[in-house]
Amino acid sequence: MNMNDNRITLFYNCKIITMDQENRIEDAMAIFKDKILSIGSKKNAEREIKNFISKNTDKKELELEKVDLNGSCIVPGFIDTHMHPGLYIYFKTQLNLSEVRSHSDLKRIIKNAIVKRPKTEWIIGFDLMEDIFSDNSERHFPTKSEIDDCCSDRPVVIIRHDGHIVSVNSVVLEKIGITKENVKEKTPNFGEIRTDQNGVPNGIFTEEATSLVMNELPIPDFDSFKTAAAEMSTELASYGITTCGGIIQLGEIGPAGSTGAMEWVLLQVLLKEDIIEQDFVFYYITDKPKKLKRIKKFVSKLTDNNRFEVGGLKLFGDGSFGAHTAYLYEPYNDCNDGASGFMVNDRKVIKNLTREALDLGFQVIIHAIGDKGNRIIVDVFKEILSNKKYDQKKCRLRIEHASMLTQEVLVDSSNLGIIMACQPNFINSEYNWLEGRIGSRIEYTYPFRSIIDANIILAAASDAPVESANVFFGLQACVLRKGMVPQESITIQEAISIYTINAAYALGQEKIKGSLEKGKLADFVVLDKDIETIIPNEIENIEIKNTYHRGKIIY
Repeated sequence: MNMNDNRITLFYNCKIITMDQENRIEDAMAIFKDKILSIGSKKNAEREIKNFISKNTDKKELELEKVDLNGSCIVPGFIDTHMHPGLYIYFKTQLNLSEVRSHSDLKRIIKNAIVKRPKTEWIIGFDLMEDIFSDNSERHFPTKSEIDDCCSDRPVVIIRHDGHIVSVNSVVLEKIGITKENVKEKTPNFGEIRTDQNGVPNGIFTEEATSLVMNELPIPDFDSFKTAAAEMSTELASYGITTCGGIIQLGEIGPAGSTGAMEWVLLQVLLKEDIIEQDFVFYYITDKPKKLKRIKKFVSKLTDNNRFEVGGLKLFGDGSFGAHTAYLYEPYNDCNDGASGFMVNDRKVIKNLTREALDLGFQVIIHAIGDKGNRIIVDVFKEILSNKKYDQKKCRLRIEHASMLTQEVLVDSSNLGIIMACQPNFINSEYNWLEGRIGSRIEYTYPFRSIIDANIILAAASDAPVESANVFFGLQACVLRKGMVPQESITIQEAISIYTINAAYALGQEKIKGSLEKGKLADFVVLDKDIETIIPNEIENIEIKNTYHRGKIIY
């Protein structure tokens, strides 16, 4: 059932969690075209519908459809503030390694791919997490020699779960020209080309150095990309997601290297063909913010209803826990070399690019994970906001991930009004190994309770394809946290807010979405169970009956 121009649809006999300022619970909602016409009691909605028709004499032929939802629960459409649509689509055409639990598993999957794929085709696997391998002795990222054991005659690239580490075989090393003699010369300022004890490259690249590999990845044919894009959109709709914050690479700067330069080109075609159902607010990885002005003009012409918008600039601060590159004050507990991570961008460059983007009228969002990394980014924001021409209510400076936060950072962030975008599904991936890596610092890692108690606006995201985009996995992680630092858990109502109204605010769209109110867009999800009263460990089993986007069923 889709809304049409002459039909008003009244949903009733349901529990509607509005997420408005009063946190009202209602039992009826009327929709006309792509907007909410009325919300409240069934009697009130019917009265408003009658008044609406009487005031619009040219709409006397309007149809009224009544839908009895038989006690179903309705929530606003979910908003994922940070995901990578280009990589999400690209990885759907490659090997998914998320279920690998040993090096022998990995080799078996690679060998199977070799048999099934043409000899000229690269073998590219993503989402490998070595920290959850069954045998502790195997919990290391595969090296060149280990990959060579199963494939030494064609390029093989293995990408870690978080995208901050890439491993390759000898064929790729030769292709990109990395040798013992030039490894130091080739290593970028903000990354590593790791070597063995003899100084020979072992096939592992981190952070900025991963671009040396990603630059060479083959671009999929457009038909495959198009099919995968449709699959992505359907998948997002199945999770109740109606709006996304999309991270897009414009050039060689970013996780996909020069291959990422094609990301926006391919997505432009997809957006023109209306393959993707969700709304998108795009954030671009670039060192040239002026490009965003031209892109904004182009994006504004893609649709006549502002489904796609340019949000602003995405920058990187530090690395990740998984790669031991998130910037910490003290060394990692499981590193013998005293590694404590590092910044992947110069602080002065971050500050200058942020100011330039703000002066052009764009929002800036910056990746920060480690306690020292977050401190540096908050200090940069503090310096910028000390200039009264920058109003944070308009700028909406945002920290992406905001994983490890000291009390001092929380206080300063609250005073400055900094927005934080977290990834609850990181807890699901890291709960069983992170403490061994950071020790007692886990007490202030993913501190959702502390963030909310500090009156900081917390929004949610998946970082897909790094994590699953499944919102219900994230909601359950917010409430139960897999037992990891349980004092930082939040209520289900708070968890819903970070995926709805708070997320809308983080994208600058709280006036049109994020809550179910008269005049807002008809983005909502019909659930088979009451999400507010269900046993917490059953949240992830809630099923979606329908997802509505702008009044249209997309799932």
